[in-house]
Order: sequence, then C-alpha cells, then structure tokens
Amino acid sequence: MEGSHVKQARRSMLALDDDARISIINDDIWIDCPQTTMVERIVRNMLTTKGRVQAPCLLVCGAGGTGKTSLVNKIKSATDEWANNIAFTRLSENADGLRFCDQIMLALGVPPTLGKAVKTHLGLVKYLELTGKIAVVIDEFHDGLLANRQEQRKNLSLLKDLSGAPYHLSIIGFGIESALNALQQDRQLERRFEVIQLHPWTETEEFRQFLASMEENLPLRNPSELYEKKIVKFLLAKTDGSMDAVIKAIRFSAIQAIICGEERVTLEMLEKGLSIRWAY
Repeated sequence: MEGSHVKQARRSMLALDDDARISIINDDIWIDCPQTTMVERIVRNMLTTKGRVQAPCLLVCGAGGTGKTSLVNKIKSATDEWANNIAFTRLSENADGLRFCDQIMLALGVPPTLGKAVKTHLGLVKYLELTGKIAVVIDEFHDGLLANRQEQRKNLSLLKDLSGAPYHLSIIGFGIESALNALQQDRQLERRFEVIQLHPWTETEEFRQFLASMEENLPLRNPSELYEKKIVKFLLAKTDGSMDAVIKAIRFSAIQAIICGEERVTLEMLEKGLSIRWAY
C-alpha cells in the first residue's frame, strides 16, 4: 500500500505541500522507548500508592540530551487523575533569584506567608489537602543541590521535610548525574529516592525500534528504513547516542529529503542535513 511506511493516523500528511510537511517535521513529537516508559510507570505507581509514612521519591538523572525535559513535559501533559495533583518547577528558570524553598512553594501555589514556616505551619498541611497536591516534579534538579555547603544542607533538609510527615509530598527530580552526588550527602534522604539513570543509545534492538517509530511519524513519501545497520551506525557515530542529537539528525535529514526531492532519509541526506542544519 502506498504510504504504508507512515502510521495511518499521519498518512494524509503525505499529500501536503513541502512547506507544510517541513513544518510538521519541526514539531516536537513523543516517541515511546523502554527507558522513558519505565520512568512514567514508576511515577504513576508512586503517586497512586496510599498510606506511606514517607512519600516515595524519584531521581531521574543522565547527561544532557538524554530526554529528561521531554519526559517532564510528557508527565505534565498526562490526563490521568494522579497527574492533576502534581506541581512542576524548573530550577534553571529563576530570573527573580528566588531561593530554592521559594521556588518549590511557588510551584505548589503556596502563599508566601505559609511557605516561610514549612516545618511547623499547619496551614501548609491544610493548604495541600485543599489543593490535592501530592508531588512536585523538579526539572534541572541539580541546580537546587549544587550550592554552597550551607545552602545545600538547607535544601536537602527542605526536601526531607516535605517528603515526610505531615506533608507526604513525593519529590520527582530530573537532573544531571551530579544531582545524585549531592543527594548522597544526606543518607537518610537518599534512602527515600529511587534512582533511575538514563543512558545514551547503543546499537540495540530497542534503538532500531525507536528509529522505526520515528520513521512512521515522518511525512516522507518513500520508506527510509532508518533501522538499517548503515544508518544506525552513522547515527551513533555522529551523535554519541544522545537522544536529542539523534532526533535532530533525523529531523534535519528529513527536511533535506523533502527539499531535494529524495523523499527518504539516506546517508547522503543525513550528511547534508547535519551540515546545513537550520540553514535549509
């Protein structure tokens, strides 16, 4: 069947003009893979568990480009009931120079008067009950822990307080691996955290399946067979297995495939795409 290499829900896109298809290629799209699916499952299970004295917590760490922020956005877009009770913050976005505690409280929507006395203020407990907040997802988690020793102790103490009684907030952190080193400074808090490390892609069947899924979503009129050995090896050599770099390489090459009339990703299109990048 013509266009059978593209998933049925996107097959009508093949009839669009070049500019429209390039715009589609530039859109962000989520592709499931075992690592990210596991993280989503852990978050869901943690947040639907009842009756724990200490709230279960999670640290997802990995090098830049391994898909951490995309995972945060995927959780943020979830429509399940448990997802509605999560607060989100990104510590690197702090133009006002707020303290770690203030950023967490702001994410929770907590009035400043309640946030000032986290350890003892019963009003905070009531506020969390009324709003139904059960977790805080923190992107760029390491930014809150890689402070001077005094600030680091304060921040770790805050996380320990919030994840314990009477607040029972699950802390879900996403950051680079140095966040784990900082967390290990407080052994009691560290024991509350499940740690998942995201690794770069290697030449595995899982990577080939990921590439096949990518191809199904590209509005190219000819099959590319991205899972072929020569393409797999090229991508890994050029990107070091970085999720972000792999996606960009395929995106740039797919755009070149449309512009050149090739309508499929080849080694030539990959080379050209990586050379020209956004200057197409």
